[in-house]
Amino acid sequence: MDKRYQVFVSSTFTDLKDERQGVLKAILELDHMPAGMELFPATDASAWQLITDVIDASDYYVLIVGGRYGSLDETGIGYTEKEYDHAVATKKPVVPLLHEKPDNLPRDKTETDASAWKRLTAFREKVEKRHTCVYWKNAEDLKSKVIVGLTAIIKRQPMVGWVRADQVPTGATLVEVLTLRNRVAELEAVSTARDTVPPPGTEGLAQGTDRVDLSVTFTARPRNSRYPHDQDVRYRGSLNPTWNQIFAAVAPTMTNEATDAVLRSALKAFITQEARRVYQEKKPFKDKSLVDFSHASSEVDTCIIQLRALRLIKINDKKRSVTDRGTYWTLTPYGDVLMVQLRAVHREPIEDDVQPGEVEEEEEEEEEDDEAKGEG
Repeated sequence: MDKRYQVFVSSTFTDLKDERQGVLKAILELDHMPAGMELFPATDASAWQLITDVIDASDYYVLIVGGRYGSLDETGIGYTEKEYDHAVATKKPVVPLLHEKPDNLPRDKTETDASAWKRLTAFREKVEKRHTCVYWKNAEDLKSKVIVGLTAIIKRQPMVGWVRADQVPTGATLVEVLTLRNRVAELEAVSTARDTVPPPGTEGLAQGTDRVDLSVTFTARPRNSRYPHDQDVRYRGSLNPTWNQIFAAVAPTMTNEATDAVLRSALKAFITQEARRVYQEKKPFKDKSLVDFSHASSEVDTCIIQLRALRLIKINDKKRSVTDRGTYWTLTPYGDVLMVQLRAVHREPIEDDVQPGEVEEEEEEEEEDDEAKGEG
C-alpha cells in the first residue's frame, strides 16, 4: 500500500522564497504533500490556530533557518520559532536545516537589527542543542539536503501518513482479516499442541518402556594379572534397554543439533555404558576389567530410524553452504517435551518423621554400646 506523508515547511518567508520553492518541489518529487505559510499569513490568532492545526495534521516538520528571525507575535517570539516549539511539543519528527554562514548572506536576506540578530542566534543554538542539524549553502544545496534528510527520517521514524481512499480496506474486509487472523491463531495453537504429544500413526511402533535387543562384543581382562593381555577373553553379549532409556541418553546432544557422527557416537557410548553396568555385576566378571566394546552398525542404524519413526528426532533443514553435505539431527517439539520429562530432576517429598529427641536417644544408645564393647 503506497503511503504519502504531509510535510510542514517552516521558515521566514520574504528572504527564503526561492529556497522554499525548491523545498516544496523536492517534497512533491518524493510523492509527499507539502504544507506551509503559502496557504495562510501568520498575522492573527485565527491564523495561528490554523497553523497549529496543519502542523498537528502533518507527519513531519521541516525547519529552514536562514539569516532572518522573522516577524514576532504579541509576546515577542518569532512565528517560525513558535511553529518549531509547537512541533517539538507535539513530538513531530523534525528535519532542521540551518544556513551554514548566515552572516555572509546579502543585506536584504539577513537581520540588520542587533536585537533581531541576537534572537536568531539564540534560536539557532536552541535548535542545534536539540537536534543533529544539516547545514546548507544555497537553494540547490538545500533542495538536495531536504531530499536526503526527509528520506532518512521517514525510514527511521515512519509515521501514520495518508493513503488513497480506494486502497483503504472496507469494513467487510477488516472483518475478514480479523477472522482469518483469529483462525491462524487457532491453527497455530492446535499445531503447537499436536507437536507436543505422541504423533498419530506411531501407536503400533515399539516405544516408551518397550525393550529392544542389542548385541555387544567386549573383552574381559584380569585386573591383577602380571600379563593381563595374555589372558584376554572376548565375549559376545546382549542387553535390553527401553526406548525411553535410549532416547534419554542421546536427546541432550540434539537440543540445538548434532551431526550424524555425534549422534552415532552418543548411541555407542550409551550401549557401552549400559553393557558395562550389566555385565560388571555378573559373577564371571567381578574381578575383571571390561574393555574394547564394539557394536553392530545395523543396530545403531535401527535405533536412529526408530527414533525418527517415532518423530522424536528429525533431520534439521537449516540452510547450509553448498559444500556442506553432512546430515544434522535435531529434536522435534514432541522430542523436546519427552526429553524434559525423562531427564528433568523431580522433587522428592521430604519425610520429617524423626524428632530431635529421638535422634539424641539413638546417639545415647550408640554411646552405651561403645562402652559395652570396651568392657568386653
